[in-house]
Amino acid sequence: MLEDPQRDVLLRLTPGAFDGDRGVWGFVLAQASAQRGDSAKTRAYAEEASRGFAAQLANAPKDAQRHVLLGLALAYLDKKAEAVEGERGVELLPIAKDAFGGRYIQLQLVRIHILAGNHEKALDLLEPLLKTPYMLTAGWLRIDPNFDPLRGNPRFETLAQGT
Repeated sequence: MLEDPQRDVLLRLTPGAFDGDRGVWGFVLAQASAQRGDSAKTRAYAEEASRGFAAQLANAPKDAQRHVLLGLALAYLDKKAEAVEGERGVELLPIAKDAFGGRYIQLQLVRIHILAGNHEKALDLLEPLLKTPYMLTAGWLRIDPNFDPLRGNPRFETLAQGT
């Protein structure tokens, strides 16, 4: 949700701006490139992210956030079958175990399903997130470009209107 000049600055950052974390760096730049419609850069950065997160998971296999971020990177690479890696994150950190962190992980799984084209599954996971106190709101759905593929879907439009 950055303006173009802000996104231009973001896209010039190096991994050093992300404490040397090539996974996070690649993921953030893949997402920004995707929102710009630059599929070549999206793919290149998502490759960096997937390699970075895979290496991190080798050292911390129970890191729920890294599993879901790896799943997102794989979804940006159109590796739909492999992107279900994000489900491992939800298994490791369910909402019942951590109300805030679990919701964050589930929201990222929603994004994986959106990118993979599983819109009904994404909506199935999204609906309960809007029924409990959390940072995600109907207003957020209306402005976040990550939800653009769902626009026009009657279920999504109902959620985005808060009804």
